[in-house]
Amino acid sequence: MAMRSPLFPDSSKQGLVSAMALDGDPARLEARLRILVRAVEQSPVSIIVTDAQGVIEYVNPKFCQTTGYTSEEVLGQTPRILKSGCLGEEFYRELWRTILAGEEWHGVFHNRTKGGELLWELGSISPIRDDAGVVTHFVSVKEDFTEIKRMQDQMDHLAHHDQLTGLPNRTLFYDRLQQALVLARRREQQLALFYLDLDGFKAVNDRHGHEEGDHLLKMVAQRLASCVRESDTVARMGGDEFTVLLLDPGGVEAAQRVACVILELLSRPFVHEGIASTLGVSIGISFYPQDGEDPDQLLLRADAAMYQVKNGSKNHFRFWASQAQS
Repeated sequence: MAMRSPLFPDSSKQGLVSAMALDGDPARLEARLRILVRAVEQSPVSIIVTDAQGVIEYVNPKFCQTTGYTSEEVLGQTPRILKSGCLGEEFYRELWRTILAGEEWHGVFHNRTKGGELLWELGSISPIRDDAGVVTHFVSVKEDFTEIKRMQDQMDHLAHHDQLTGLPNRTLFYDRLQQALVLARRREQQLALFYLDLDGFKAVNDRHGHEEGDHLLKMVAQRLASCVRESDTVARMGGDEFTVLLLDPGGVEAAQRVACVILELLSRPFVHEGIASTLGVSIGISFYPQDGEDPDQLLLRADAAMYQVKNGSKNHFRFWASQAQS
């Protein structure tokens, strides 16, 4: 019995067989059509066929497996049913400009399954023309690479974040500082860079062990993150050293208030599994553009101001400008 498929209804298939019977063996053509149908139905990638207006006329089983929709649910719909809202309208306008011009489109879709899960797909859309060259349908072929994308994101996160605290690491902080400087120059705004070194951490680490020290660093990171806005950055530079980047802080007095909040929060006891630890923090602060106009200069000057505090009374803050004048 001949294989049935919604992509090749019996009527159109018989018409194709009849039209080509003069040029070949109908039985051989029928066998080839069955192979074609099986290839599409058993394809390891999603296949969608729409009419010229984008209305879905066929989806293969892989599409249903990937998206969670049955063919009955999507036939008569448009691929907009998969939109996640993650891609702007310009993305779809460019897609339609390309395929309506009769050209192939290639790109990455960020869609959503029926169950609401985000789906990354590498896709292409090609026009299908009739004998007169008129575009009658479009065929979309998409390969799911969600898991690969997830692994790439995880690797990128590990490369740019401190594994213990989850904060940005030195590499990511430096990158954000560079970007912030570009934006500050364009908008003629200030930046404030805090360099922090914990006071008394080594004693706690030696007394209670590295595991307790690690818990302490995590709690410090959480408290620091609570002191700043979402647009600001808190990073761990290594060991018990941290940085804070304030975007357009609102002047020296505003940065001073943030420093006071950090000092107050970190002076409160840290309690973990019945162990109470007390710390202090030495903070050095540099400002863009007053104290420097490049990342290295700002970091060095905030670090130098911090060491002035560290070598003095500790548990305080100091601006680079104050150090430069002393």
